[in-house]
Amino acid sequence: MSRIVFTLLGMLLGGLLVAAVYTPWSSEPSPMPAPAANDLDSSWADFIDGLNRAQHSLTDPRAFPAPATDRNLAEGHRYMLGHINRMIEMEMRQDPRFPEFGRSMDMLRKWTGENPDAMYLKAPIDATGYYMVVGFASDVSEWGSSARGLETAKAPRMVTFQTITDVPGGTGDLAEMASCKNQTLDYLNSFELEVGGLNNFEILIGPERPPGHTGNFLLSQKLMACAVDATEELRQAQFLSVREIFSDWTYEQPLDMEILRLDAIGESRPPIDSAFVASKLRKIGTELPNQILFWQKLQALALEVNADVNGDGRRNMPVNGINQPAAPFTAGGVAGAQQLYAAGVFELESEQALIVKVTAPVEPHYIGFQLNNLWFEGPDQQNYTSSLTGAQLPVASDGSRYYIVAHRDPGVQGWVDTTGLEKGTHAMRFVFREQPSAEGMPIAEARLVDFSDIASHLPADTPQVSPDQRRSEIAVRQSHIKARWRGH
Repeated sequence: MSRIVFTLLGMLLGGLLVAAVYTPWSSEPSPMPAPAANDLDSSWADFIDGLNRAQHSLTDPRAFPAPATDRNLAEGHRYMLGHINRMIEMEMRQDPRFPEFGRSMDMLRKWTGENPDAMYLKAPIDATGYYMVVGFASDVSEWGSSARGLETAKAPRMVTFQTITDVPGGTGDLAEMASCKNQTLDYLNSFELEVGGLNNFEILIGPERPPGHTGNFLLSQKLMACAVDATEELRQAQFLSVREIFSDWTYEQPLDMEILRLDAIGESRPPIDSAFVASKLRKIGTELPNQILFWQKLQALALEVNADVNGDGRRNMPVNGINQPAAPFTAGGVAGAQQLYAAGVFELESEQALIVKVTAPVEPHYIGFQLNNLWFEGPDQQNYTSSLTGAQLPVASDGSRYYIVAHRDPGVQGWVDTTGLEKGTHAMRFVFREQPSAEGMPIAEARLVDFSDIASHLPADTPQVSPDQRRSEIAVRQSHIKARWRGH
């Protein structure tokens, strides 16, 4: 090909490129049908309005936000982004005809005072359909007893499957906690889960157990009376909720699981359309500010984190104290089945510590202690010892456990790192194989002490922990959290 041809070809291509860049019509979007365009524009405006309202509630006194310190504002905005992240994935990917497990919490999506020992999964279900969960666990021998100490790859300490009617907080109104909008219809945990010889299991979920069916089964609809209303109503589940709780972070491994809708296996999910996207944008725009407002109201008005709201002379979350273990106080019903809770507020100056002593006449199958910030998020449990399990804090020589909430390391077993938070909440969870009698219930007490006086409130033989040992503890936590949330 001659040089002249190359020159002409170059001029032609250059002209086309110039036309592509400068021709006005080339930068215009493809025309969209007017109704679809209008609906998407309108729903996008609703979505952006919801984001703005949510962001405003992070500082609006009427929304009971955390004090506007640099850290609180930073964590509040991250908290909001976590909600957005979770909602987008839930709304855009989750379909009860084509279900899959999604993470309702992880290291970004922290909310509801989540258990730092737990992996929370949810899958949408249609209460009229039948579903099968197919799963595999590592060694399950500790499920059969409350023994600890198996040093090999093993199943989570505790697993609970629940069919639930809804997720709390979507209305933004605390009245939903008394309306039985959010209820557990049925549950199955690792104490009773039938597991095969290869540690495999199946769970059938449906509106009723099919004739002749034996094995693991969960109801997806149930005639139930609300605790505040004697009228029975057929309540239907919208989600299967799964809690995998880890105690031994060195050896416990997540489950491998899949959920299938039995009459839709092999079907192709239809493409989305503008009406679908518009509905999701509007839903996120509505629910996002409601979720932030709801959990702030819960802390301020129901838990009384900041003041005695009802004027009865006490606070539901005592300051530098702890409630006695009990079932959840709300009618919400989607808290962990069979779990008992104890909680309080910590407010610590730089040279103070809060020692929480827990004595359990009957050793719980699972016990966990955690801190929360004022957005009701657990502080970073991956890079700080901001929580402790029963495996991470053994019983002391006097038969009790001692949790030491402090701003810096006291150099002994039981430190729970505030991560610099001067104020927050602390919470405990207990699960027993069998509910203890009144005499066998755990007893919790808390005492505010000077940091320099910590040792005098502990057993004399409390193990010392060196800086190198503390770094090793953190290394285990970092490794476990990466494996738990499996980012690859």
